[in-house]
Amino acid sequence: MDILVIGGGVFVGAAFVDAALARGHALTVFNRGRARADWPDGVEVVHGDRQRDLGLVSGRRFDAVVDACGYVPADVRASAAALAACDRYLYVSSISVYASFAVAPVRENDARATSDGIADDNRDLAHYGPQKAACEHEVEAAFGERALIVRPGLIVGPRDRSGRFSHWPWRALAGGAMLVPDVAAGDPIQVIDVRDLAAFMLRLIEDRANGVYNATGPVSGKTLDWAALIDACLGAAGRRGAPPAQVVRVGEDFLLAEGVAPWMELPLWIPTSDASERAHSHVDCSRAAAAGMTTRPIVETIEAVLDEAPGLVEADPRRKGKLTPAREAELIARWLAR
Repeated sequence: MDILVIGGGVFVGAAFVDAALARGHALTVFNRGRARADWPDGVEVVHGDRQRDLGLVSGRRFDAVVDACGYVPADVRASAAALAACDRYLYVSSISVYASFAVAPVRENDARATSDGIADDNRDLAHYGPQKAACEHEVEAAFGERALIVRPGLIVGPRDRSGRFSHWPWRALAGGAMLVPDVAAGDPIQVIDVRDLAAFMLRLIEDRANGVYNATGPVSGKTLDWAALIDACLGAAGRRGAPPAQVVRVGEDFLLAEGVAPWMELPLWIPTSDASERAHSHVDCSRAAAAGMTTRPIVETIEAVLDEAPGLVEADPRRKGKLTPAREAELIARWLAR
């Protein structure tokens, strides 16, 4: 197949390029050329900014377009119009489009957040969910039955620049007293390895699928909770000769009282007391599983993260905003002395 990737230089786009090349597809990438300079032989590279240079690809017919970097509806509307002759348009969206996470499970036909009152070129990340929802509307309006919408949860694994999931393998590698939120056994965590997401996106294109798919994991009856995640991180770190770590399970009420910021400062943690977010890790991916999505064991993702680990360099930008060693030690001391 002849596929155009808008983006393709980092993370999701890069993983998709790898997956598509491995299966022999012809690829064109359209991006600004800032994130990546080296491309495999056979990849056609078109450098341009999607806000002003769509004429470089406008009117060309591809079997599929993969939009891996559309964040505001103004940009997506323009690219969808410029590429209207293409057979399919796959938009990489997000579960953040849902209007509510108060009721589980979250399914594809649940209400989307509204972008009313938000300018269609507003790039403030405070509006991330509503703007992604508005982008979906643009793709659906332009492509109708030829639209493909994939809504990932937290994407993790190689090339992840956020460091949210990676915080935990890195922390296990450091050893010592390790703060972990004391969440009930079985309370799920949902993530998807970027390589599994890319493989699923490619499968949808190859199958000429359409519609909307939640895409997070694990799937096929597997589960992931805090205990399983931390055990897997400690096991992987131990196999690399890391010093022993002692898990200290700290109560959620204490963490909130101490002002620990969920999700960002203590990555992946969403307080179970937050009724508005209780379904955040209860996203139904049965439609994706039925369409062939599979997810690898979490230890494979952890090993990939450690393969590109920054050591214990606190200045690494992926560590910005995460729980620091000093803050962690202080919280553990206060917890044990309470």
